[in-house]
Amino acid sequence: MGEESITVEQCKQFLLVYNTEAPDIIPFYKKNGEILGIRWGYAVAQMIKETGYLKFGGIVKPEQNNFGGIGAVGNGVSGAIFSSQEEGVLAHLEHLYAYASTGHLPSDVQIVDPRFGLVTRGSCQNWEDLNGRWAVPGDGYGESIVRLYQQMKEKIVSDSKEVSTLKKVSQIISNYFKDK
Repeated sequence: MGEESITVEQCKQFLLVYNTEAPDIIPFYKKNGEILGIRWGYAVAQMIKETGYLKFGGIVKPEQNNFGGIGAVGNGVSGAIFSSQEEGVLAHLEHLYAYASTGHLPSDVQIVDPRFGLVTRGSCQNWEDLNGRWAVPGDGYGESIVRLYQQMKEKIVSDSKEVSTLKKVSQIISNYFKDK
């Protein structure tokens, strides 16, 4: 909970280093995180951890718009499905809110997280407290999110023209190897 000091651009550029085709969902984290009073940059770091830099590859699929792995408990249970990317981001942030706060959501925010009521409210005041709660057994889970956040925070924002060029070069290389 609290105000964020990282920028959308730092998060975007960090993510693009690992996935040049990542959808542009970070503005949804900022917008909804600010509404809920959540340090949304940490939620972005958790999303990166949960989705493998938005490449997915686990039991949660991209079309589920489930960026926090909500309800993905294993044994073939792939978790919740959300109707849009923004709804999926909001559900992720609401789930974090439930863990971090005993307060009500703002009155203009509709609960979209299907597991909101299943969380022990206010049980996680620090990211490290998610160990064994969000991920089981979760050894080092919260610490890994904090490390990802710190790496993003250290990201020096470069000219967006450079990022655009990098994406184009990466796409050309990717297309070249698809044909091989």
